[in-house]
Amino acid sequence: MSSLKSRPMDSVAKGALGEEASIPSILCMVKTNPHDHFHYLRELDELELLCRTAGYDVKRRLIQVRYKEAVDRVFGKGKLEELKGLIDEKGIKAAIFYNALSGKQKYNLESYLGIKVIDRYDLTLEIFEKASVDRLSKLQIRWARLAKAIPFEKLRTSMKFRVGREHPSYGSLGEYAYKGTLKSLNLQLRRIKAEIDKQAAIRLKQLEARRSMGFPIISIAGYHSAGKTSLFNALTGLKRPVGSRPFTTLSSKYSLTNPSKNGGFFLVDTIGFVHDLDPKLIEAFRVTLNDIVASDLVLLVVDISDPEEVLKLRLETCLEILKTLEIDEERLILVLNKVDRLKDGEASMKLKALGDAAKVLPVILISTKRPETLEDLIEAIEARLRTLRDRASKPEAREAMEEAPILEV
Repeated sequence: MSSLKSRPMDSVAKGALGEEASIPSILCMVKTNPHDHFHYLRELDELELLCRTAGYDVKRRLIQVRYKEAVDRVFGKGKLEELKGLIDEKGIKAAIFYNALSGKQKYNLESYLGIKVIDRYDLTLEIFEKASVDRLSKLQIRWARLAKAIPFEKLRTSMKFRVGREHPSYGSLGEYAYKGTLKSLNLQLRRIKAEIDKQAAIRLKQLEARRSMGFPIISIAGYHSAGKTSLFNALTGLKRPVGSRPFTTLSSKYSLTNPSKNGGFFLVDTIGFVHDLDPKLIEAFRVTLNDIVASDLVLLVVDISDPEEVLKLRLETCLEILKTLEIDEERLILVLNKVDRLKDGEASMKLKALGDAAKVLPVILISTKRPETLEDLIEAIEARLRTLRDRASKPEAREAMEEAPILEV
């Protein structure tokens, strides 16, 4: 019921920017669906890409098939012993779990294995932290890290101030120190939240100022590394940093653009999506995601050069996140980027593979390296905006727009 997947790699793994990945690590997963023979491999591939980006040298994959994770240590006893043996044998310094870990599971695993243990949530935040440059991004990352860490720190502090078999509770010897530590953590969380709220208020005023100028707002959203920033640069003439490293863009950037004779619009480059995004991360980055929610139109960018199954998985991921943000289909244009990498006839095959999404949404094939392919996109944007303006001119539509949701800040 379980399997060990070896990952042959170069002697030195390279990160997305070419830097050496210096932390020998192992990917771990409990696969709860025994009938899944493909999907979980794609999930692990996605996780390994993020690992390389964060500077981890993935030596092995360890997978256990069971209907439910073990409450205390995720893996069952036998698989846990196998993991311990591999750590000693291969000199592994970090175990990275695809499964989301509770504070109890993380504490027990680190205590038993004697190495760093993180899950995909922690891994994503590590990458965010390296990429963040503005104050709002840094605040949101700090809030997300602390909110996730508090249950773990609570348990660790409890064990630290434990006296014999007595846990630090009312009247115990460790009560004062235990409560003091927890009070400090919660105070930090409240202070960070207050700072985020201040930043959110500033962002809301900026949004209202842009709205008052009368220009529509169009956001570019999609999976990380799909070419969102390249499209932003192509439409604005700017030169924002681009690269193969996931999450080059963490903070939204606005530019007033006039690519055609029919008027301008604000174009917004936004944070990239990732598969199986933890709801806590959506909550943590709610201020940044508001830029998508508040847009009149969303250009959903997907890399059409990805293998079919990866393409479908990433599109489904994007649509699920946009649904969570309550972005309806009327505000979406599906932009399939990197068409220059396809062979003749391959585009039609990829469109068929996308199924209903390619039938329901307006679909535009582009390459940011070929400016002539952007003409159809600009026309589609203008047509969609005309439709939205016509609907907005009706009294009932105006009332609906005034009540349109924006994520609570």
